[in-house]
Amino acid sequence: MRWQIAHFIFCDQQQSLVDEKQTLQLEPMAVELLRYFCQHPDVIISKDELITNVWLGRLVSDNTVSKLITKLRKAFADNPRQPQFIATFPKKGYKFIATVTRMDEQQTTRETTPQPTDNILEDSPLRVIQTNPPVVNHSDSEVNHAELLPNSRIAKPKRQLIIMLLMIAFIVVTYLIWPVNNEARITTSAQALTTDAGDELFPEFSPDGTRVAYLSNIQGNVYLRIKRIVDEKVITIDDHGDIGVGPASWNDDGTKLAYLVGNSNQCQYFIREISGLTLGKPTLIHNCTAGSFGKILFTHDDKRLVYAENNGIGTPYALFSIHSETGEQRLVAQPDIYLGGNSQFDLHPTENKLLISSPDQQQWEGFYQLDIERDKLTFLFKLNAYVCCAIWSHDGNHVVMMGEHPAYELIRYRLTGKKEGVIYSGTRVIRAPRRHINGQDYLFSAGNKNIDIALLALDTKQQVMIADSSVNEQFSRFSHHSNQVAYISLATGHEEVWLTDLNRLTRRKLTHFNDDRHYLDLRWSPDDRYLMALTLNEIHLISLEDGTFIRLKIPQNEIRGVSFKRNSVIAYSVKVDERWQVHFYDLKTDSVSKAERRWQYVHFSDKEQNTLWLDQQHQLFVGNKNKKLVNNLELANYVMNGRQFNLRKRGLYWYWFDSNRQEILSLLSENDSIQPLVKTRISDFDIAEGQLSYSQANQNNVDIYQTYKATK
Repeated sequence: MRWQIAHFIFCDQQQSLVDEKQTLQLEPMAVELLRYFCQHPDVIISKDELITNVWLGRLVSDNTVSKLITKLRKAFADNPRQPQFIATFPKKGYKFIATVTRMDEQQTTRETTPQPTDNILEDSPLRVIQTNPPVVNHSDSEVNHAELLPNSRIAKPKRQLIIMLLMIAFIVVTYLIWPVNNEARITTSAQALTTDAGDELFPEFSPDGTRVAYLSNIQGNVYLRIKRIVDEKVITIDDHGDIGVGPASWNDDGTKLAYLVGNSNQCQYFIREISGLTLGKPTLIHNCTAGSFGKILFTHDDKRLVYAENNGIGTPYALFSIHSETGEQRLVAQPDIYLGGNSQFDLHPTENKLLISSPDQQQWEGFYQLDIERDKLTFLFKLNAYVCCAIWSHDGNHVVMMGEHPAYELIRYRLTGKKEGVIYSGTRVIRAPRRHINGQDYLFSAGNKNIDIALLALDTKQQVMIADSSVNEQFSRFSHHSNQVAYISLATGHEEVWLTDLNRLTRRKLTHFNDDRHYLDLRWSPDDRYLMALTLNEIHLISLEDGTFIRLKIPQNEIRGVSFKRNSVIAYSVKVDERWQVHFYDLKTDSVSKAERRWQYVHFSDKEQNTLWLDQQHQLFVGNKNKKLVNNLELANYVMNGRQFNLRKRGLYWYWFDSNRQEILSLLSENDSIQPLVKTRISDFDIAEGQLSYSQANQNNVDIYQTYKATK
């Protein structure tokens, strides 16, 4: 098989790597490694996976893998600091980022075998062949295989001349009529624009390029800052008291800023004039619903703005326009509202058009164009992927967005949804991209968030770490009988299910999905033979025997509150007529039935006394006989946290995560006395046999980066 890798031709049968200057002979293991990379481009591959699939599980060290990677880089003359072929992702693995094309089977006819010489590169898997290499044409036109294949039929000279003239004419015409794209097709480097303490998010350059506004989050305190580029002087908008400020939007001439001021008890949108770093007085233009943390954008009409607002914490967003002088407001045409609604939108660089990113009923991301002047909405395309935060490209004819979760790339798409190429690929997790004012590069926030899993003994308060790598690990769940904890880890660069043996404190990877799925919850079956995993719109059943999975045969919708009723029956909730309703899935018959209409959610437990039901009147019941709970603490308010169950009952004790206090709390039913167990910013936890498993966030600073060295 042959592959075209950038300007190289790689043939695994001939063990050769060919470019215009020379033919390099590869050693066998280098061939196996490069072939695996060609078969899995643009995918983070761990060292363990390489050992399993390239070395076929033979006993080799990580150093052996690293040395062979170094040799391949030497073959490609690839700089590991600014890679064009092999990128390293610390603690995760490697990604082959070069453009790889599998060549047509007709092109795989045997090549002329080069004759080796004694000129061998020191410490290299390659042998330099000093014979005249075959000439490879790297244009988009067809390769002349007559020169490459001595046993192929040679066309008559006259016919060859005609074909050559036609090809030249085609290339000339294409060059003359094809639209020129001045944007960057690929960028592999980025430089930090901010290095403040805390997280810097939502960068927005002023139209003249002299200033950048951004949101700064320091230990939960949110500020709006404006930085002057020439001398790096920074001012902070902090005259709204202790309320968070930002993000912000510039008007077209850079003389005004619009921004959000809000917390859980207040929400307002302001405009204020700005000259250099001198701020005018803020003007209130809209009081939004408390707990609505949206954003606002100037349109190209200086007096018309668009903003997002919801009905309070946890409710979906809708889009509105407002006239800054008259205060006139209206709901704009927009996609149907599902999940979080319509909070992600971007203004076209030159036209009054919005690009709206919005999940559909199946929870996949759809992309829409809104003509603001005509209030006309047009569907562009949909991606069956967990992606976010699309923006217009600089030319306004493409869409740029982050790659799939976890996002390490910026990718450009045509307005039809066809992927056109990678703009940037790096080792940090990317957030919300923006256009740079230079008309070519992009801005984004990036940092590596590390979530670990701890185990706390409730009686002695002793704590041990059961998952503490340098990547995210969460959704820990105790087994019922085998003294194991299951959880989701990004240790291999993709979400996989791992198991920790609590007796020996050893861990192993259960699954080998190696794809871009994203799990939101895990649950053990009562007999510990299976794990149920919730995605955005599916339920998977994972075998503990071999790590394989099946999808439940239910429609793709938003799903909440999954649990096992018994080994063969799964409970979950979906919306019916705008109300959540409990459903049951029979694994033996693949059939679905509904619970009584009165029930929103049910959380089954292996012990009947710990089963919880929530009805449509938001009343909480316990046990399979649905005994109504009566207390003064309104525990029903804590039943759910997003798609997961938050409230747990274990005998006489109750446990839940309080988002306001950022603590996991416990309550003894007999005295209604609440006790704090542990401080954490991550809501997920589990309780079993006097032990609490929970997640800890170790947040590295998030900085703002700018791509550079883009080619036109």
